[in-house]
Amino acid sequence: MRKLIMLLGLYGFACTFFTHNIYAQTYEKTSESGKVRFQCELEVPEEINEKNTAPKILLESVNFGDSAKAYANFVEGQDIVNQYNDPANDLYPEENAYVFADGTHVNIGRGIGISTDNFTYYGQIGATNPENMERYVSAANSSVDEQAAVQKVKEALEQAGYMTETLDFKTYPLSAEVSEEIENQLVQEGLLENDKRKNEWTKEDDACVVYARQVVSGIPVYPELSVMAQQLAYDTPDSCPVVAIYSTRGIESLRVYGLYNFKETGESVTLKSFDEIAATVEMKYENLLDEAVYTVNRAKFYERVYINEAQQYVAEPIWYLELTSDTSNQYVMLVNAETGKEIYLM
Repeated sequence: MRKLIMLLGLYGFACTFFTHNIYAQTYEKTSESGKVRFQCELEVPEEINEKNTAPKILLESVNFGDSAKAYANFVEGQDIVNQYNDPANDLYPEENAYVFADGTHVNIGRGIGISTDNFTYYGQIGATNPENMERYVSAANSSVDEQAAVQKVKEALEQAGYMTETLDFKTYPLSAEVSEEIENQLVQEGLLENDKRKNEWTKEDDACVVYARQVVSGIPVYPELSVMAQQLAYDTPDSCPVVAIYSTRGIESLRVYGLYNFKETGESVTLKSFDEIAATVEMKYENLLDEAVYTVNRAKFYERVYINEAQQYVAEPIWYLELTSDTSNQYVMLVNAETGKEIYLM
């Protein structure tokens, strides 16, 4: 019996050792003053959570796609009524925009953008707006096959010279019925002019949103524009580097930006504990001279891409944090996962 107990004890120790996580699944803490609270799940890739290091990743280049290939697949042979050009600069290649007779717009060069004439109606009601997402998802009665939509978007990306293996695709439905309800509400509230509304929403207008983030070494990528543009700082479908609307007619819109070519160096970087990350957050909000209480309700581990002072693209591990105040304001804070220092949003 004694031997059995010892064996069980050793077995229990082994289980504890092999299932140990550096970052707890749930993090709950309140600062000494009560001004800053943490009530969040720690969204960490499994590979990172088993140790206190992350792979050191080299950003080799920005992936702007293949302009010649995109032109051949999306522009060549079309009836072009207008064309615009934005010259190249030190960081970006030239951008060419084309307008077709049927109202379709195509941008090629610094990514790819496609929008049909029908996209106007999805765009003006905020179909990809995170505030409308829950409303669409709860209805969930779009007739569009979402997996087929993902496949069509992947094909379009490949036709533009992008690889899709490193992209994590997700979807949500866009019911024409819900779209019409949102449009009516916007008209009633005076936020949309009546003469700009769609004449009629039918089952043909059923669609879905397809969106994707890039993943490197199991870590989601936080692109440079998310820091450069405040509205893109939030982790929402609308801020992903790949966003498309696919209806029963096909692709109504496709926007691609912020994809990269990475390489693992074989080296690693040591990460701060989440307690140290939390201390940085506490310091910032404790020093605000207000009476608000701030709650961190989301914490996600990312590999951030940015342009350094030498005007070079580099990558670093970060924590992305979402906060709300008791006045219902929302905030995003970024903290370097290696140094524990705040990264300031523009």
